[in-house]
Amino acid sequence: MKKRPLEVHDAGRVEIFAEDAPLFREHGLLSAESLWHLSSETAKNLRAERVTSRFELKQADGTLRRFYIKRHSPSSLKEWIKPLLRGQWPQLGAQHEWEALWLFIEHQLPTMQPVALFRHGRYSGLVTRSLEGSVKLSELFRRQQLSAPQEQLLLENVARLTARMHGQGFHHQDYYLGHLMVPEADVTATPWIIDLGRVRHCRKLARRWIVKDLAQLNYSALQISGLKRLRFLKLYLGRSFGQHDLSLIRSIMSKTSRIARHSRKNQL
Repeated sequence: MKKRPLEVHDAGRVEIFAEDAPLFREHGLLSAESLWHLSSETAKNLRAERVTSRFELKQADGTLRRFYIKRHSPSSLKEWIKPLLRGQWPQLGAQHEWEALWLFIEHQLPTMQPVALFRHGRYSGLVTRSLEGSVKLSELFRRQQLSAPQEQLLLENVARLTARMHGQGFHHQDYYLGHLMVPEADVTATPWIIDLGRVRHCRKLARRWIVKDLAQLNYSALQISGLKRLRFLKLYLGRSFGQHDLSLIRSIMSKTSRIARHSRKNQL
């Protein structure tokens, strides 16, 4: 496997993408402490132990570069116990998503460019480049401004991308339209997959993980007609439906219903 283009700083506490290292050095941001305390604007704060923020750095020519920083505080006991009860090792801290981002890139799956990983005692963080000029698919479909050909091409791209992701042994676990983004200027482009904090990678995916991803996507796309969602699944499978596919469809619909009940119960 090709060596990752990284520099290591602060006695191993910081790993940084070599291409962006000069800019961070110029702003005194090559230590874990400086990155942890960096002033930034909160963008997402659904969990107290994991906060995502935006920040900008000025380049030598005066233009601004935008980044996101996700800071992880020590996780609660519940966050450790819940996956262990399911027979899974907890995926906590920034290291896991950092590895997932690089694995996606190495498997040519479109995602955010990882910039820095830092560890500050029991705290850790991840910096990624901002996907400038992009829009979430959830927002794109909410606007209801796509033409029929645009919508069809976009659904085809998502289906093929999802099949490729699963075919290479990845499952996302938070695979909603809000975690897929496209350029505003080219909404039919192949989407970027974001928020890889729960991604798992294995040689061959168990059916339940495939069903979970497809059900999450289906739940977030309920505003799209059932006929179009079935066509999406057909494109994902890469073939016409057979009798044996009825079980898969039923499993996806059943899981979609459970997600809907959970969302209503927890007001998500």
